[in-house]
Amino acid sequence: MSKTDTLTKNPNENVQIMSLLDRLEQAKSILDQTAEIEEAVNKLNNLEYFLRRFGTLKELTSHLLFIERKMYILKEYLSVNEAADYLGLSSSLVYKLTSKHELPVYKPNGKTVFIRRDDLNRWIAKHKVLSDEEIEEYAATHMDKVLKGLYTKNK
Repeated sequence: MSKTDTLTKNPNENVQIMSLLDRLEQAKSILDQTAEIEEAVNKLNNLEYFLRRFGTLKELTSHLLFIERKMYILKEYLSVNEAADYLGLSSSLVYKLTSKHELPVYKPNGKTVFIRRDDLNRWIAKHKVLSDEEIEEYAATHMDKVLKGLYTKNK
């Protein structure tokens, strides 16, 4: 309904209605601005929360970059640099391990090297260092077999 639709025959009443409609439009405009202000305040509150948690905007940015760099963990195939980061080794050492065929690699285009995350985990697991307790348990089991005659000497 427009302003002109609401006009009556009485001019005083028309002025009051026009004034009321103008005030309503101004109130609506203020309410719209209030919604925008509330949204801005919410954004500022979120930023304040993260700044309290991380100290400064620089630290927050640094943390977000760290998360972004670590997203490779979700990938199945890693580049040599990502694999090096994953293993905590230099990329040159990872290249050396791949050239010695200690780490299996994939070369889809014949040059670029990719390494499966599962292969890295298997490689890590193959290099387990036994604890003292595990060594003692292994020695006890081995000695039991020797004493029971389960081991024979090869001639």
